[in-house]
Amino acid sequence: MFEQYLRHTALPVLELKFADGSVSYRWKVDEQGFCDADLVSVQREIGRLFSRRLEWQTMKTALAKDQFEVATDLYFVEVSKG
Repeated sequence: MFEQYLRHTALPVLELKFADGSVSYRWKVDEQGFCDADLVSVQREIGRLFSRRLEWQTMKTALAKDQFEVATDLYFVEVSKG
């Protein structure tokens, strides 16, 4: 994970896509060995979204796009909601 921050200027981007009661997610990074876990905030509740791969992964969710928040104040990452 640290190689991404040490050797590249771009921040990791957590890409999110919402459709049909599910969210798809993946990391967009320069370092292939990058992996991280982001905290997802859901109206005062905190859960963990584990994204250990660079390929798209999908999970069911009852949350709307505007309710799904990543704790960017805890990590140096960007979030792209599509």
